[in-house]
Amino acid sequence: METREEIVSKLELIRENILGFIQARSRQVFLVNQMRTAKLIQQEEYQDDTISHKSLKIAFSVMVFSSIAILLGDLLYVILLGAVDRLISDLLFEVLFLSGFLFLLYRRMNGSKDKWIYPATLIMGGILLLFPLRLLLTPNPITLILLGVSIIATYFIIQNKLELMIAFVNKGIRSKNEQHLRDYQAIVSENQRLELAYQQEGRLMENFRNQAVAIGQGWYPKDYYALDAVNYLIHAFNNFKADNIKEAINLYDTYLDRAARRAFEAEMIELEKEQIINQERMIKLQEHANILSARQIAETQEAAAASRAVASELENIRYGR
Repeated sequence: METREEIVSKLELIRENILGFIQARSRQVFLVNQMRTAKLIQQEEYQDDTISHKSLKIAFSVMVFSSIAILLGDLLYVILLGAVDRLISDLLFEVLFLSGFLFLLYRRMNGSKDKWIYPATLIMGGILLLFPLRLLLTPNPITLILLGVSIIATYFIIQNKLELMIAFVNKGIRSKNEQHLRDYQAIVSENQRLELAYQQEGRLMENFRNQAVAIGQGWYPKDYYALDAVNYLIHAFNNFKADNIKEAINLYDTYLDRAARRAFEAEMIELEKEQIINQERMIKLQEHANILSARQIAETQEAAAASRAVASELENIRYGR
C-alpha cells in the first residue's frame, strides 16, 4: 500500500500536467481571438465598350464644350467691351462646376451605386451648358463661328483625351485592388500562422492529458482530473485528513458536492459550444472543469475555417464518447 507521501507525490505530478493543460488551452483561446476574417474585394476596371461609356462620352463632351465656349465667348467680350470682370466670374464659376462634374463622373466610373449621382450629373451638365448657350442670345456670325469652333475643338479633344481620363480612373481602381489583395494576403498568412500555433497547443493539451491519465491509471478516479479537486486532495493528505484516496475523495465531495462541479462543467461546455471567447471566465472555470471532458476551442473566424478545420475535439472519457 502506498504511503501518504507517495500519493501526494503522484498527485503533484497530476496537478503539474493539469496546469500545463490549462495553460495550453488558455493560449488557444488567445490565438482564436487573434484570428480575423478576410474577404477579397476586387472591382472591375472601367471598360470603354459598355453602355455607360456612351453616357460618359456625352458628359465629357458637355464639359469640354462648355469650357471652350465660355473661354472664347468671354475673350470676345473682353476684346470688344473690355468685360474682364465677366471673364473672371465666369471662369471661377466654371471651375467650381467642372470640379463637381468631374467628381461625379469619377464616382460613376468607379462603380458607385449611389442613386443621387446620376440625377446630380444631369443637373450639373445642364448648368454647364447654360454658359455657352448664352452666346445664342445674341446670334450673329461671330457667335455662330465661336460655337462652331467650340464644337470642332470638343470633337478632337474627346477623340484624343477621353482615353487619358479612362486610364486615370482605371489606375485608381487597379491601385485599390492591389491594396485589397495585399491586405487579404496578410490576414490569410497571419491566420495560417495562428492556426499552426493553435494545433501545436492542441498537441500539448493531448500530451498533458495523457500523462495525467497515465499517472493516475488504476488508482485515481477519472471524474476528478480537475485542478480544484487535485489541490484539495493534496491539502487533505498534507494535513492528515485522509489516509487513502477514497477518504480524500469523500472529503472533497463533501466540500464541493457533485452538483456544483457539474454546473461548473456545464457552463464550460456551453461556452465551448457557443464559441464565446471570454478568457477571464473560461480560465477561472478551468480550475473546476475535468480536463478529461474538456474539448479544444472551436475556430470562430471565417478565414481560418475556410482554410481547413483545426484540431479534432478531445475524446470525452467521462461519458464514454
